Amino acid sequence: MLTLGQIATSDYSLLGAISEEELLGAMERATLNERKQFIRRVQNQTRQATAAGGGTPNSRGEFEKRLHWLPKEIQQGLANKTLQAVDAAYYTTKNISICKIIKMLKDDDNKVIGQGNISSAKLEKGNIMLLSGIILLAGVAAPGQNASQVNYDILPDYIRNGEFEFKANGTTLVPSTSCEVFNTTNMNVRKGLFTMDNPKVILDQQAMELNIEWGANSVDNFYMKTILVGTSVTKY
Repeated sequence: MLTLGQIATSDYSLLGAISEEELLGAMERATLNERKQFIRRVQNQTRQATAAGGGTPNSRGEFEKRLHWLPKEIQQGLANKTLQAVDAAYYTTKNISICKIIKMLKDDDNKVIGQGNISSAKLEKGNIMLLSGIILLAGVAAPGQNASQVNYDILPDYIRNGEFEFKANGTTLVPSTSCEVFNTTNMNVRKGLFTMDNPKVILDQQAMELNIEWGANSVDNFYMKTILVGTSVTKY
């Protein structure tokens, strides 16, 4: 149960994570100083929202709007500062030589530096993520090179003409979508980044899938890299 002091002094906007009854109870139990801190917090949030003027939402802001979706123990950890929200980039690579379809996240994946930092296509226990974007890149390996030595770049045309889908939490979060969304050529954004207008919360220990299909066989020694970017919860 969150206290008014935790709500007022937290690094995050926790108001959306509690019910009216919980907030009223916290106010009744609070000291005068905690109530003053709470009022200042609400006033500051109002000023910041007014100054923002409806600008482009950022990952942290989107994360705070979805705090009420998180398990209570995660909310409590953020409030008492045993947990923190950090920028996250989980990646995996696959050899896609001479094929038209690939599963980028598989249950036999292991963490290997330069090749991937996700095991078994799942986030580790207690690690919950707000996914705000997906990066997809590809490149050809020179003879004797592996995935960690490839110079990854924008997807070639024949793959961009294909489709992908992303699944997590036992459901489809991004239905079949054109891979053209990863074409950032001449755009002032991170290379290969598909920014999600509706970020999704990815729960821990839940299998993820990123399935991609295109119409013509890829070349030999061809590799693909995907990066899941967003905000993740971790210990201080």
